[in-house]
Amino acid sequence: MIADHQVAFFLREAGSPDPARREAAAKGLSKVPGQVSELARLTADPEPEVRAAAALGLGRQGEAVPVELLVPLCSDPDAEVRRRAVNALDRLGATSPAVAASFVQRVGDAELRNRAVVLDWLLRYEVPVPAESLVPLLADSDPRLWGGARSLLRLLPEADAIFADLVRTATGEVRQRALDMLASPKGGIPGMGVGATPEAREAAWRRLWDPEPRVVRALLAALEAETEPHARSVLFRALAAHRVPEAVTPAAAWLADPECGPAAAAALAGAGTVEAVDLLREFALGAGPRRDEARSVVVDLLRRFVSGAGMRRAEMRAAAIRELGAAGGVAEAELLLGLLDAPDKRVRLGAVGGLGTFFQRFDGDLPGRLERWRAERVPGQPVPPPPDDPAVRELARRSAERLAHMLTVDVENASSYHNALWHIPEVRPLLPALLEDPEGRVRSTALHLAERFGDMDFTGRLRFLNDAHPHVRQGAALNFLLVAEKRELTPAERDTLRPHLERGQDDTDYYVRTFTAKALTHVGHASHGRVGHAS
Repeated sequence: MIADHQVAFFLREAGSPDPARREAAAKGLSKVPGQVSELARLTADPEPEVRAAAALGLGRQGEAVPVELLVPLCSDPDAEVRRRAVNALDRLGATSPAVAASFVQRVGDAELRNRAVVLDWLLRYEVPVPAESLVPLLADSDPRLWGGARSLLRLLPEADAIFADLVRTATGEVRQRALDMLASPKGGIPGMGVGATPEAREAAWRRLWDPEPRVVRALLAALEAETEPHARSVLFRALAAHRVPEAVTPAAAWLADPECGPAAAAALAGAGTVEAVDLLREFALGAGPRRDEARSVVVDLLRRFVSGAGMRRAEMRAAAIRELGAAGGVAEAELLLGLLDAPDKRVRLGAVGGLGTFFQRFDGDLPGRLERWRAERVPGQPVPPPPDDPAVRELARRSAERLAHMLTVDVENASSYHNALWHIPEVRPLLPALLEDPEGRVRSTALHLAERFGDMDFTGRLRFLNDAHPHVRQGAALNFLLVAEKRELTPAERDTLRPHLERGQDDTDYYVRTFTAKALTHVGHASHGRVGHAS
């Protein structure tokens, strides 16, 4: 606590002709509430050390500080004054347009030692920054600068054009950093994050699926110039994420390549045109008759590849089969259903994945709903049937029956069947039998699906908390934790559940102990210090 006589001393010293004493006075006043006016006067001091101390002090004065006092200091001729002003505004939580404009100007300030604070602030509030200010920072050695710069670039609609140009023209770490961003084309797009509003999320997906022409041109140019297989695959997958119809021709040329083939198949699926689906079907099932001379070279290439032998060929075919489900219609999904009988396990699992991606397009989430919007905008894009189309639902019923049966006889690949059935509600009538299956991994998969479709009640979940298989107990414990966190348990259910959760603290499985311990904190009692114990 600073005494009144000390405050009076600081106020006298603030008018001293000695700059060092004025600086000391500003630092002293910064610790005294209610000194905004005196510190504001010192921001106009002719000596930069005094102005810097005043900016520091204003940052400590709290909400009473008018932002307009600090914004001009962000453009002060002295770098230390600018640094203190930036820190003060960040500390005060200032968010005005004037602050945003000032911080954008500071992105290119090489003398500013705390530019990372500026970048973090701009990213936090998703403020667009001109690309020409950000691209030079990608070559910086400080990860806070190049990392913040590339994340800010992703806010721009033309971001992937910039990254593609850098992949094509840059070298070393700059090229790699751009390539890493193209490898995650959804990451950092405004509206894609957790907590985004439905409107922002839809806008984000529309941006991804309807990229600016510059993005398409840059990605195709980078692909044409690329000589390194991994980078070529990244570019194909970026084209797939952006659903670029113009990717069909280059993707067809690389579809049979052992290293880039799966990514090329993804690009064809993303394009989703009739021609792209035909090419995927031909590659997956064997080349059919030629439809025109323009495609003869591609079809010949596919025919030679598909007629070959070897492990790699089967893996490539499986990749194309999976992508066929992402792009094809009911006819293609019927072909995938037939491939569940294929003798090669990789082909069978490719068909399982393909059916999963097919039905994912009809399970009511936003990307699925936007399929029709995109189809109406893209020439050559088939319009998918509505989710309640009788042919789709009948196919879903038959697929659920086949996949559920395969799950019981191929538990080694339970996760593949789980992922496919996650999008097929027609599995619900089959879940009671699967929940009683003697194999624990089958019961675990069925429990996850029952929770997914709302078919698991308190009593059933409680029974599975005592299951013999640890994965089943994990699923039950996790879901009890979730319902406890949401306060969806009645008082009677909490009383019934509590001793089961307490016994869970002696479970041999770490995750069961962890989930039950956390759940206990929400039902009124928790055993402490035993999560890491195994009996």
